[in-house]
Amino acid sequence: MSRRRRRINMPRQGVPVTTARDVAQDPSRGRRFNIKTEVVVVGSGAAGSVVAHELARAGHEVLVLEAGRYYPSSQFTEHLGDTINEVYKDQASQLNSTADVLFVEGACIGGSTVIGACVMHRPPNSLLEGWSERHGLDQMTPEKLAPLYDEIGEEQFVHLNEAHEINATAHKVIQGCEHMGFRWRPVTRNVRRCALTGHCLAGCKPDRKMSALVTHLPWAVGYGAELYADTHVTRVRIENNRATGVDAVVRDPDTGDTVAEMRVDAQVVVSAGGAIQTPLLLQRSQAPDFSGELGRNLALQPFTQVLAEFPEELYGFRGALVGVQVDEFLESDGFLFYSALAEPEQLMAQGDQGVGADHINFMLRYKHLAGLNAFSIDDGRGSVSWDGGVNDGRQIIRWNPSRKEFNRIKQSASLAARIFFSAGAKRVYMPTYQRLEVDSVFDLDKTMDEVDYGLRGMYTFRSNSFSPQGTCRMGSERSRAVVNPNGELFDVAGLFVADASLFPEPMAAAPHWTVQVLAKHVARRIEARRSSLFI
Repeated sequence: MSRRRRRINMPRQGVPVTTARDVAQDPSRGRRFNIKTEVVVVGSGAAGSVVAHELARAGHEVLVLEAGRYYPSSQFTEHLGDTINEVYKDQASQLNSTADVLFVEGACIGGSTVIGACVMHRPPNSLLEGWSERHGLDQMTPEKLAPLYDEIGEEQFVHLNEAHEINATAHKVIQGCEHMGFRWRPVTRNVRRCALTGHCLAGCKPDRKMSALVTHLPWAVGYGAELYADTHVTRVRIENNRATGVDAVVRDPDTGDTVAEMRVDAQVVVSAGGAIQTPLLLQRSQAPDFSGELGRNLALQPFTQVLAEFPEELYGFRGALVGVQVDEFLESDGFLFYSALAEPEQLMAQGDQGVGADHINFMLRYKHLAGLNAFSIDDGRGSVSWDGGVNDGRQIIRWNPSRKEFNRIKQSASLAARIFFSAGAKRVYMPTYQRLEVDSVFDLDKTMDEVDYGLRGMYTFRSNSFSPQGTCRMGSERSRAVVNPNGELFDVAGLFVADASLFPEPMAAAPHWTVQVLAKHVARRIEARRSSLFI
């Protein structure tokens, strides 16, 4: 099956996507079918959508393959329980090998941008300067990346939260910071005329969130790109040290049954599945790894949510989910705080709500709560690996905090509690597996002393990761990095990576903006080599 480059008229609602049902109902495809294209992009989230748009706009045939289902905005119910079942990876139960860290990842057309909190953070210049100096990434300096940040900022309608986007939870954080003398500011978000429903994690029904569903993917389709959902890429085909395409399986998203097997012949393959899925794909493909770094250097940017109860009713879950950030300690300690009160379903997944009578009492107090997410940088010592055969193996995510990382998490959670006590909280719920409640700031240190590192820091803090990074490190030296400064694997021509796995060192700030900047950089490096990559 060949494809022609074309410009199409977009429908008023949704984006054209070929699903497993479409494949099953098309007798011309059969149980096995082939597609030829110039570029195949694996993953449709923050990175994959940008790459698809850039290369389709440049005139290339582009095919985007997404393992998750197509779940258009019209189907969102603003009920997190529904969304978790439909578009979260493993129904929001993707865990590390010791099952005490939750990895939250979107599994749908649009990827994690569909379920994200809209936070866009431009990292400090010192971070990019460090990447450039220590890893030979001359194109990663703040000056050279600034135009790309500006482009993404315009495309994503990035703006600083205005006064009406600062809800009651955020105001409590502001009050605490003012009393403590901590620096805070409104969060920068990629949302256009926010509807202020507070259901970002359940998908944005009114399409105000500038997810890939409503920006780069429809734009890419407008330039002729094609999207396939329900399509799990099993491996990249590599012949004579060159990528020649991918093999994939189309599966019914409800039953998991195989509908068809797909072979894609392509001149360029771009893996944009994120820091968990991209190294797994490359490992299944037996991609050469001279550096030995493939799947290593996993950084989590772990965070915990500290909840505080106030005497007055706040209804802190109403309005914009994320209002303000506290960046007082970002460069000095790698701590970053975002105001946000999670929905009950998320709190239940984290174990905050208790059971039975405890659950009922907790929910009775819910309208009195405010939340602060405490992020702390880690050292990037984790790993991702594929165990078993291409089709019957399993992923393994290894990460447990060192004592140093444990102390960072502990300190960031304590700082969040102090901010809330300074704002007048009567009780703070600490994010630990032990159910620890603190009724006074004077008892905080004593209570936190009860949280011991124990066995490798396991089952101490209820940690989550929205932003895994670093498993396909970018760099100029083949002995230390998986991909070169263009995003291409050192030993496989035509095989590129464009997602957070490229990060050469951990980032404390929210990575979404930087991921899309790097994706745009990789896409333009591909286009710059048009004559050698495309025949």
